Amino acid sequence: MWASKLKTFTPYLSFGVVATGTSYLVFRTIRKVNVAHASAVHTPVKTFAETRVVVVGGGYAGMNLAQKIKKNCQLTLIDARDSFHHNMGAQRSASEPGYIKKCLIPFEPTFGDKFKRGKVVGINVQQQTVTLASGETIPYDDLVIATGTTGKFPSKLPVDTSASEAIARYEDMVAKVQKAQDIVLIGGGAVGVELSGDIKEDYKEKEVTLIHPREIIVNDRVSESFQNTVKERLKTLGVKTMLGERVTNLPEIREKGYLNVTVKTDKGSEKKADLVIECTGLKVNSEAYKDSFGDKMDELGRLKVDEYLGVEGVPNVYAIGDCTSTPEIKLARLAEAQSTYMSKNLQAKHEGKEMTVYKMEEGKSFIISAGRSGGAVQMGNWVFGDWLSRTIKGNSVFTPMQWKAMGQEMPK
Repeated sequence: MWASKLKTFTPYLSFGVVATGTSYLVFRTIRKVNVAHASAVHTPVKTFAETRVVVVGGGYAGMNLAQKIKKNCQLTLIDARDSFHHNMGAQRSASEPGYIKKCLIPFEPTFGDKFKRGKVVGINVQQQTVTLASGETIPYDDLVIATGTTGKFPSKLPVDTSASEAIARYEDMVAKVQKAQDIVLIGGGAVGVELSGDIKEDYKEKEVTLIHPREIIVNDRVSESFQNTVKERLKTLGVKTMLGERVTNLPEIREKGYLNVTVKTDKGSEKKADLVIECTGLKVNSEAYKDSFGDKMDELGRLKVDEYLGVEGVPNVYAIGDCTSTPEIKLARLAEAQSTYMSKNLQAKHEGKEMTVYKMEEGKSFIISAGRSGGAVQMGNWVFGDWLSRTIKGNSVFTPMQWKAMGQEMPK
């Protein structure tokens, strides 16, 4: 049975990689949605080749969509960065010198003049245009919003960071990791677990402590067996864990630049640290659309979408990836799956064919690394440890796959 579930990861096995700093979990949910796009069949005004498709956001969802449709329509991909940031490799970039250069893939060689670097500050639905911070307006026939999330460095970068700036920031973090003896990571989600594992495996002499406010780490949708496997892996590496304790002096820690500070918790614990790394706080990146679609957002800033991933009540505007309100965990693999779905539906729309309803994937598959050589894998009710995690994910944390997806050769 588990062998059939392994097919979930087949596209990744050929590269010896799987899962992300945010991990991969697929699950089935059912909900009713309001249909904004009245019919699944549209009478096309333009052929798809004539259609101006604007994609806002060049993350996993937007980049993959743009790559799939760039030869078939009048594409414009807009992103505030000059390079795709493969943030699934963030933990490796923060601990291994030079790795960040493999996690930044320039947009221009892939998309040429179909790529526009800029920050979207407004969307005019009546005129069907988007406005950049520079004042430039770009018309669209179909608009796809794929702005993703923002978060704390090193798991995320500011949205307008250039490749050169990103390299400098990550190399500075690597230097801090190498210099520090006592390192504390705050946040026991996937990023905290993976980064603590990478640091401890690469720098065995350092004391690495992971603090998390809950007893459950990584994700509360995985099994108890998976939890125990991850915890045992961290213990084997020598990562100390302080679970069920909430850090109470974050403002002080931030004020001191995360260096040479005592971390305090609500249980009265105190831990001196040469370096603190904050691995918490992902937020939806709604800056591009909040002024235009404020009434179309949920309480988290995500766009409410219908069964075709169209923004509710707004014609010709769609959303994919982390900025959608679909009731599923937000993961890179799901974002990529949505890009495939959207590419097919946009083509069908302009060919006068029936658009298909978006279906969330069934099953429950999850993988996380804790260091280069081990981790945990869940496939349905089956849980596997170091060997399968190492075999599937390996040392490359999906990096070769992203270079191939963008049609470029990864630097050595």
